[in-house]
Amino acid sequence: MNRDVLKDINLLKKHHHNTVFDYTEYPTKANWSFEMKDGAYRAALKDWLTASPGKPALFYLHTPFCEELCYFCLCSKEITKDYSQVKNYLDNFLFKEIDLLVDLFKTTGLKPSFREVYMGGGSPTYYREPEFEALMNKLRTFIDFSKLKTFTVEIDPRRVDVDRLRFYHKFGVNRLSFGVQDFDPEVQEEINRHQPPELLYKLMTPEIRKLFPIINFDILIGLPKQTPKTMAKTIQTVVDLGPEQVQTLYVHYKPTVRKYMIKMVRNVPMPDFYDRKAIFVEVVDQLLKGGYKRVGFEDFAKPDSHLAASADESKAYYNSLGTTSGDAPNFIAVGSSAHGVFGKYYFQNFYEQNLYREALDRGEFPIYRGYKLTDEDELRRDLIKRIRTYFSIDFASVEKQYKIDFRKHFAKELKTLEEFAADGIVSIQKGRFDLTELGKHFSPQVASVFDAYLTRPAFNKDIFVGEKAEQPTKTKAA
Repeated sequence: MNRDVLKDINLLKKHHHNTVFDYTEYPTKANWSFEMKDGAYRAALKDWLTASPGKPALFYLHTPFCEELCYFCLCSKEITKDYSQVKNYLDNFLFKEIDLLVDLFKTTGLKPSFREVYMGGGSPTYYREPEFEALMNKLRTFIDFSKLKTFTVEIDPRRVDVDRLRFYHKFGVNRLSFGVQDFDPEVQEEINRHQPPELLYKLMTPEIRKLFPIINFDILIGLPKQTPKTMAKTIQTVVDLGPEQVQTLYVHYKPTVRKYMIKMVRNVPMPDFYDRKAIFVEVVDQLLKGGYKRVGFEDFAKPDSHLAASADESKAYYNSLGTTSGDAPNFIAVGSSAHGVFGKYYFQNFYEQNLYREALDRGEFPIYRGYKLTDEDELRRDLIKRIRTYFSIDFASVEKQYKIDFRKHFAKELKTLEEFAADGIVSIQKGRFDLTELGKHFSPQVASVFDAYLTRPAFNKDIFVGEKAEQPTKTKAA
């Protein structure tokens, strides 16, 4: 069933779009307001904290530094081998932003109950041990680490050893997220990330597995020189290593945003839309055969994991960190480019270091843009995330929660979905619709039907579905 998506090239053409949103947030960032700055952020935090005192939350810290450039990366980062820049960012700016936040908590007399901490980047493994310890001491002034369910650090396996992982555990880290991407040496050459699997085997010792009960691997789909055959080998290595969670992600090739990404195609083009789908089909097959459970469009977990249990109980939640357990769907973020979401609000910090630092020097939160969701936004966000995570919508549960008549409220959307049903992507019944096994491959496209801000057609109307093609005609690389 998983491979059925490859049988009809016209089906893929009909529903293919060069830009398909992940919907880590809705409305997407293109709709956020540049008018929402420091004052709006302070007011929004106070509003949310007042309405939801002691609400469980995640605290996210962004480290915008790496020692070496990976050509696939769309993250906000700076490449430097000058550690003084890293230390200056931490000591004189990130700490200053944290102090502003702590002062706001003290002024209002309110703060969330932080249940999770997540350190991302860039590469948080760039911090040397004295600076990491100083950061932990800063966090302990307002976070009760004894109440944390998870504390995650994103790991560049090229920059750590077992001793460093032991060091992290000493400070409460209990979840590691390894940037694996791909184990094939030829693919690694194209993306400038040389990382043999032996590195992971050396790090994931029985001792480390015991210290860190949750380990995640990130895998990218659609890198140059990737094929279903090479990816099958990579996923077999993943299965052999046995992380609790595997987060896959389609590569977003945006050389207009990150000019260096063109270096990825210096030797060979990127896989086209059909080849990318064929690679993902292989990933899904191999992970399911390897004993993993699918917990969303691109995420997988071992059946006995907390994440799998959360998905079974309909508590899992999809956001910019992937499919999460849902224990803390709201999060407050610090660091350049970091974005947070709490209640009805989204906010993101400046990308540019100079603007980020200038705002902090003025005693202001370094807010670049923000958004306050309407009631309609919240309804549609919920539907989009349900589709992305659970592949189905039960009308009655939505009607009960939001006090609407689903069929009347979404008459236009249901009419559009009839075309998806004709193509075997969704099954529309009296009180619900479900994505078929075939349709799970089109989860973002189905979700986009409920995006009120999207102006492009939901599908390519001039493509006829039904003509089979064993070998597709190659198209220009995306």
